[in-house]
Amino acid sequence: MFDAKTRFLPRGLLSVLLAVNIVLLTGGCNLIVEPIERNFLFRPRSPDSARLILLAENNNGIEEVSLKTPDGVMLRGWLKHPKEVRSSRRFPLVIVFGGVRRETSWMIDRAVKPENWGWLFINYRGFGLSEGEPSERALLQDASLIYDYAATRSDIDASNIVVLGRSLGSYFTIALAKSRPLRGTILATPFDSIAALAEERYPWFPFAFLLNGRYDSATMAPTIKAPALFVLAERDDVTPVLNGIALARAWGGPQRLVTLADARHYGVERRVEFWNAVEEFLRDVELSPHNGYVMESGAQANQ
Repeated sequence: MFDAKTRFLPRGLLSVLLAVNIVLLTGGCNLIVEPIERNFLFRPRSPDSARLILLAENNNGIEEVSLKTPDGVMLRGWLKHPKEVRSSRRFPLVIVFGGVRRETSWMIDRAVKPENWGWLFINYRGFGLSEGEPSERALLQDASLIYDYAATRSDIDASNIVVLGRSLGSYFTIALAKSRPLRGTILATPFDSIAALAEERYPWFPFAFLLNGRYDSATMAPTIKAPALFVLAERDDVTPVLNGIALARAWGGPQRLVTLADARHYGVERRVEFWNAVEEFLRDVELSPHNGYVMESGAQANQ
């Protein structure tokens, strides 16, 4: 979630966080915290606009999607229609929430199975071709907007929507699962809370107090009953395995845990095992009754 150079939090950020602490106590939370989020957490890269514009070519099954938020920001992305189209039937869907810095288009070519599933990639504010500036507050609202858009489309099966959250995106996935009826969640290299990650590196600093509940997935996890696939990277030094296991143990619904041997935080989407685990989970979710999920394989977090 944080880049390899800075890992969890840059040392130079600590003085800034101390200032934020004062602002939090005086009520100016969003005014100070949101610029820090943009500069030190999200850090979107400049997009290759020409390439992104060409993604939805004629007859390639990829549809450009634009969503206008209530505050007037245009979010942009793509809906990848399923390769296997079933006549007159709505298709199940995976919504993808990405991690830090990278926009989501690079995953489009890898998301191919199961062939009857569609994939929705909408970039965060400030990422790819999306307008605006990212912040926790705005992205939480945008996540619900993206889900509601998908659930009301005439070609999508609203009862079979799964969300895949990668790293930072796992937090927005879990927050969405708390407010919307997801069929399942896929949490790739997730974390229990940013405060927990930061305090492992700087145990003397009161990050939990400073962040005041922001980016705290573990607190929400026990209330969520949707099935979850946890995909962890064995050598992850950004969102370590132990933090992912802590989140899985807190999960309120059935879960499956897969650890990618010798994998690091970056590049897990290039691993065949990653996509095999995703495909198996989606097939099992679709075949299971809506009032229950049958876990046929994979390790549980409490084992």
